[in-house]
Amino acid sequence: MAKKDDACKCKSDNGWLPVNSRIQVNDDKSINIQAPPGWEYLGVVKSNSRVTRVASGNTSVSCLCNVSGQCLPFTGTGPNGSTSGCAGGCTNCTMKQSAVLDGKDIDFIRGGYVDFTDSMRIIDDETELPAAFDEMFQLQEVENEIQDFFKRIYCGMPYPEMKIGDNYVSAPRGFTMTPVSIFGRAAMVPVPTALLSESLKSRALAAGGGGSKASCSCTDGSCTAKTYNVPFVGSATYCEGSCAGTCTLTTSVGVGAGVEVELYKAISYNF
Repeated sequence: MAKKDDACKCKSDNGWLPVNSRIQVNDDKSINIQAPPGWEYLGVVKSNSRVTRVASGNTSVSCLCNVSGQCLPFTGTGPNGSTSGCAGGCTNCTMKQSAVLDGKDIDFIRGGYVDFTDSMRIIDDETELPAAFDEMFQLQEVENEIQDFFKRIYCGMPYPEMKIGDNYVSAPRGFTMTPVSIFGRAAMVPVPTALLSESLKSRALAAGGGGSKASCSCTDGSCTAKTYNVPFVGSATYCEGSCAGTCTLTTSVGVGAGVEVELYKAISYNF
């Protein structure tokens, strides 16, 4: 499947589906995706650039070959969710994610699934989550979760002074840029190292208690670290950009001599 995907040149048009999503193949070769209860699709509408929620979690994926040949949608299933995209012999293929709202077909430029039955919490195991995306942070629910999270974690302690670089956000000594789940999507936030679980703490302390950073990398093009700030409360870091390959959000701890220990990474998806 990877070879077909490369030939199709559709690597940037990829999506992530929640675990236990139901897939139906239609007569026109498109596929319908029904996300599990609680999951909603959040995306930017092509016709008006507005952020819109699909509360039913029901969307469809189709593929259009812009030159010659054929490309068709596919899904690949894993233990932490599935991926979707287009594959085939087409040299220029476009993936389209759409939904039916109020009886009208709506096409999305970009977006993703979020789990509104979840909350904001530290990811303290090896669970692989897709990275958070820009449109999520336009939701009041997300800002409320960030506020509640930092109130629980900091208990009145002052928020640390962060360093923001060209493509990274770093926390000072005594704090670790920690992976968190925000409605089922991964972002990085500064947490006092002493409050981490034993597994995360032991890895973070590999640098002798030094600071850590969150950064973004792209295999083809660029994506950069972006921080969403809630004034006087805290912030969350994620990736944005025009990466045509795979954009990865990573949190790591420096151990000296330019060497870093990776704590967690999450992949960004277009849909």
